[in-house]
Amino acid sequence: MTKNKYISFDWWWGGWNNIRMTYELVGSLSYVSGRTIILPPKGYCLFFAEHNNKSTFMDMWDVLDKEKFISQYDCIEYKDSPLAKYESKNQYFENICDDINCITFGDEPKNWGPQNFISKGLMYHSIESIEHFDKFNIDNRALYNIYSEDEVIHFPRNLFGHFGYHVYPPNDTARKILQQKVKNGIRFKQKFYDKANKLMSGDYDAIHIRRGDFKYVHTTLVEKQYKELPSLLEGRVRKNVPLYIATDEKDLSLFDNLKSEYNIVFLSDLKENIQTIDMTLDTIIASNANIFLGSRMSTFSDYINILRGYNNKKDFSRESLNFKHNNLIYKKYPWESEPYAWHNLWGELYYGEI
Repeated sequence: MTKNKYISFDWWWGGWNNIRMTYELVGSLSYVSGRTIILPPKGYCLFFAEHNNKSTFMDMWDVLDKEKFISQYDCIEYKDSPLAKYESKNQYFENICDDINCITFGDEPKNWGPQNFISKGLMYHSIESIEHFDKFNIDNRALYNIYSEDEVIHFPRNLFGHFGYHVYPPNDTARKILQQKVKNGIRFKQKFYDKANKLMSGDYDAIHIRRGDFKYVHTTLVEKQYKELPSLLEGRVRKNVPLYIATDEKDLSLFDNLKSEYNIVFLSDLKENIQTIDMTLDTIIASNANIFLGSRMSTFSDYINILRGYNNKKDFSRESLNFKHNNLIYKKYPWESEPYAWHNLWGELYYGEI
């Protein structure tokens, strides 16, 4: 009888959409390797939790549909896995890299996880055709073979990137299967779609203004976008329909200068008692708009564009509020024409016919 093999992970310690991308990567790695996913109980999420206090950690299944996920991927609960013994007072994977094969992309396996991520690297499990592999890996990336006889391989808070670029599917059929599994398995709970449709319906446009911590780490970018916002909107969104603004800016009075030209709507205008998981409503409402313009370097904007692609809405993934990319012309893979970067969404990897 073949013994089960597992893939374990403590998710990337960023914001919610960064964590979503971790689940996309783990699901894809599980599929290509045949390993069962050990589902972490909870984890740190930027803005919603404290690093050293697991009682504040977020449960992804408060937002994502767990049944959809496990319908696409073979999973086991953490408490039923060989790793439950690593739970401590402050975290779930205390000193795990002392015993378990940790995939660290060359970084040092610190107790709270490496500081680096896969960058432009490529993970693979099997290669059926070297010609196929070489075409996928045309930019000669750092390679990480995840084939192992170990019962468990673990990723310590370092899985961040795009599944379609970082996980090698051994053939084109597998590539399409990865795409469909991400689409069907990583979804918000249906109640959020129902609520969003009740709160905001009809014809409207939407924008996403990313500020939050970007005000400190991407200050010039954020200040420029805000200063130029009226001109960035002019002629690109309509003035005769509501303009929904999804934003992490707490001071909504900053947008008062738009109210003479636009009928501005925020989530707080539609419901009281905004909660942390209401980012899902912001996402869905914005994705349902006729026109949507997002913010540069925002995975939140990216996911809105991904949902729009799933629902055959107008595609603004190459053009948004403060960036405009040329249309890609390539034979098979987007990175034939455009260097990979985590903040450049290639919609084709999620919903395109590649």
